Amino acid sequence: MNADWGSAVVVDPRTLSALDEDNRRLRVRTRRLAWGFGIAMGMVLLSAGRLYSAAGRLDDVEHGLKECRRSATRSSGALAALAHSHEQVLAATEQAPSVGTRSWGRRFTVTKYTPMSPAYGRFNHGITATLTKADPQARIIAVDPKLIPYGSWVWVESLGWFHAEDCGSAIKGFRLDVLATNEQEAMEFGKQDRFAIVVPPEA
Repeated sequence: MNADWGSAVVVDPRTLSALDEDNRRLRVRTRRLAWGFGIAMGMVLLSAGRLYSAAGRLDDVEHGLKECRRSATRSSGALAALAHSHEQVLAATEQAPSVGTRSWGRRFTVTKYTPMSPAYGRFNHGITATLTKADPQARIIAVDPKLIPYGSWVWVESLGWFHAEDCGSAIKGFRLDVLATNEQEAMEFGKQDRFAIVVPPEA
């Protein structure tokens, strides 16, 4: 049989060897690129995870800052109120030169009551425990006489000075009851926590 070599392509073996070497290099480079891509993706995912974690921490920090601002606002309000009370105490002591070592102060539960009110019983005839007229203009305060002697002067924060001339069945211990003008005033005042200074008669 006669072979037709007219269309045959003659390839130099050195060319084939060079092509094979180029192919091998391409495969190695492809594997390296694949590894590099995998490492890059891993780093991207790791960075994304760190960014997500950092974003979460930032949210926590922002929440903490908001809480700090709220706390600072509350503290500022409390300090302002304390400073105001302190100024009032200083002003009260300046107005009463007799305040000395026998005088004392602390916080009391303060309420208000009205003269000759049926709410205080049938024996509430408008006369105090010291037999003086229950006149709101006289600035009378009801006290526990076992703690504050009758005749003492009592300064109440934001209300001023009063004379201890009365008592009441519910006024025991650190309780004070200020004589009010009318029942509405007493009801609106309610029950409040106030600082008070007590100046005994002998002071």
